[in-house]
Amino acid sequence: MLQAKVQSIPTEKNPSKILENIKSTIRKSKSSNMTIDISMLNILDASKVATMASTYHFLKFAQGSINWIVGSKEIEKILKPLNLGNSKFIPV
Repeated sequence: MLQAKVQSIPTEKNPSKILENIKSTIRKSKSSNMTIDISMLNILDASKVATMASTYHFLKFAQGSINWIVGSKEIEKILKPLNLGNSKFIPV
């Protein structure tokens, strides 16, 4: 399996635009494993982006995974009930 390099969207603050950027990256990627930095987002926006993008990623790469670099370990607690099996959260 290929490992994609860390993707970051440092200048964008709009979660909808960030999500579209991540989905575009997933569409273009040939790697089923990715690391994406969304640590600049607040807890609610990071939860939304990670949930939506993880689901989108699963549809393309059912056996792949995403490592999310997040700003708080609370995000993992919030999303744990959703059982996003392809996501791992790495707080900074």
